[in-house]
Amino acid sequence: MPLRELLGRLRQFPGNLGVSVAHDERRYARRASRELLELYQLVHREHPELSGRELYIAVVARRLGPNASNAADIVLRAEESFTDWPVERELRFSHVVHYQIFDEYRLQAPARHGTRTNIGEVVARIIPDEI
Repeated sequence: MPLRELLGRLRQFPGNLGVSVAHDERRYARRASRELLELYQLVHREHPELSGRELYIAVVARRLGPNASNAADIVLRAEESFTDWPVERELRFSHVVHYQIFDEYRLQAPARHGTRTNIGEVVARIIPDEI
């Protein structure tokens, strides 16, 4: 392979890698959104007396398993991240899912500082607005 062609391919590599990373992020967000929706439905059936923030905490606790004690903090951080800015609004399950997915994905590789994907768009396709 001529040197010029090889250099051209090497310059393209970071861009190609970004496409793969974004694809992995979207796939992870879709899978996690579906899993959290299933957990929401399960917890809601098991505890019909729970709603809103208390229900969200119970869902996140179930997802976290042995780290369930962190569930209230995660819901609080989701609330702080999504309900005050850019306009005040009520906490929704989609906010909690968005925050939880971002946090999980980021913790899988501590060197990550963000994502290339708009996780909110992926979550919005799976999590109904009314819950």
